[in-house]
Amino acid sequence: PETSELSVTENGVTFGFDVVSGQKTGWFFDHRNNRARLNALIAQLDAPRVLDVFSYVGGWGVQALAAGAAQVDFVDASGEVLEWASRNADTQAGDYQCLQGNAFEVLKALCEDKARYDVVILDPPALIPRRKDIRSGEQAYRRLNQLAMRLVQQGGWLMSASCSMHLGRDRLTDLVRAASREVDRDARLVWEGHQGEDHPILPAVPETAYLKAQLYQVEAVG
Repeated sequence: PETSELSVTENGVTFGFDVVSGQKTGWFFDHRNNRARLNALIAQLDAPRVLDVFSYVGGWGVQALAAGAAQVDFVDASGEVLEWASRNADTQAGDYQCLQGNAFEVLKALCEDKARYDVVILDPPALIPRRKDIRSGEQAYRRLNQLAMRLVQQGGWLMSASCSMHLGRDRLTDLVRAASREVDRDARLVWEGHQGEDHPILPAVPETAYLKAQLYQVEAVG
């Protein structure tokens, strides 16, 4: 029988998803290289705890489990995609839990519970879909990064991504820097990535350079 359920293998890890009800083509191929970079970092850490925010079907977090994470918490508003994240995570060793809800509210609750993670991943949908949304979208990115950095263990890591074509790479850095100051953190940018080779950037069309991925090491000030 025909089915809309497909699978893809990325960086050696196989994922299932629904190509019809899922987002885009069902899978976000453009982050492949960025996930590989984070996998390499996680493999060097000692059984880290990882928070995958806007997890979708678990692209980042399931690969983190495969790389050696001891625990991954998946956060998404959609119960359907979290079911896929759970199915995909079941193929790996390590523990996980799925937290369904508004990302801002879930992160705030985790902060109130004094949760801590060795790695936090922020990969939100485009928060600035149109130019007129720049102000509100930038505020959202800033708030997300504030909450995320409060959850990072001393010396831990934050992968902050943006797929908003109206938010430039330097501006994302500015927003993360501002967020770090507001929560008394020192965030050091150690690596930057962009979309994979199958999503080429056209110099004559700046909007094609839409994807940003920035890896920060986070420490408390003082």
